[in-house]
Amino acid sequence: MKLIFCKGCQDVFKLDTEPRTCKCGATSGRYLDDLQAEYKGLWAVPIGFLNSSLARAVKNQPESGMGEPFMAFTIPKECDTMVKKE
Repeated sequence: MKLIFCKGCQDVFKLDTEPRTCKCGATSGRYLDDLQAEYKGLWAVPIGFLNSSLARAVKNQPESGMGEPFMAFTIPKECDTMVKKE
């Protein structure tokens, strides 16, 4: 799953086929198809996580205590599936 983090307002939002923006409006992004996405904004940082890792964490969610971790990462500035628009 691809997300955008705005360094300006600290908002994180999920991409969809319809354009979405952060709370302050400085960053935006959208999916172009099932894999390709575009984003824009001076403070935009694309992030992602492994869907299988999240699914495993949800399945193993504890009743209390520390939550189940999952794998998240920043998407590189140069990425074939995530293009920054100016």
